[in-house]
Amino acid sequence: MRTRALICATCMAAGLGVVHGQEPSFEVASVRVNTSGSPISRMTAPTGTGRFDVTNASVRMLILNAYGIPGFQLTGGPSWIETVRVDVVARAATTVTRDEISRMVRGLLAERFNLAVHREQREMPVYSLVVARDDRRLGPRLHASTTDCAIATAAGGAAPQLPSGQLLCTTRMSPASINAGGMTMARLAQTLSGIVGRVVTDETKLTGTYDLQLAFAPEQPLPPGAPPPTDPDAPSIFAALQEQLGLKLNTRRDMVDVLVIDRVDPPKEN
Repeated sequence: MRTRALICATCMAAGLGVVHGQEPSFEVASVRVNTSGSPISRMTAPTGTGRFDVTNASVRMLILNAYGIPGFQLTGGPSWIETVRVDVVARAATTVTRDEISRMVRGLLAERFNLAVHREQREMPVYSLVVARDDRRLGPRLHASTTDCAIATAAGGAAPQLPSGQLLCTTRMSPASINAGGMTMARLAQTLSGIVGRVVTDETKLTGTYDLQLAFAPEQPLPPGAPPPTDPDAPSIFAALQEQLGLKLNTRRDMVDVLVIDRVDPPKEN
């Protein structure tokens, strides 16, 4: 029996059920509606600074960032949360962690947008990541890791890379590729979830860590200014998984945690 807790753990932030009244708050925070019409959004929270800076982000993007969830796990709310863009400049009184920044943003959303949410489970289509072949032979671009990452990165330099371009002990992603060294199958499933727009659970029964290179056609339109894909004839993510890694995604239905917007108002500027 598959545990439904796994679905929650891979894609839902631990603070989803925190009561807003208990959230920490920024010492100072400014919210302004952005009417520039620019297609570019920016959101930064440098580690150890207590700063949170947003330029031209949609309200929906703010909510997703604050709760650490992918878009398919947010439901409800008026259509304007997709179109109204805001700038936010916020500062904490002291140095705080990234998780504390997220909690502060949740408090800011409650204060300035009257955001009220709850979570519930809903039945949704999900994917199981499994080995594609009956003989369990893996694809040509998926290999068990043999690198001791603790030794390889001890000097603090760049992560090692093989002549083939395969990265070791790190991950590099683009809208059309994943190049990872020392990745678990659970982590790959979580990464794929963000690409295919559904919860993906690891059912491969492959233990340990793996080095892999995956190239595929982008699932979503590329952002403005992004370079075109290197290979215009690249396969879909589904075909690439099977051809290159020897894995596949099986569809099924299961209960998934979702964040439901009960109320959200246009921002109170200041």
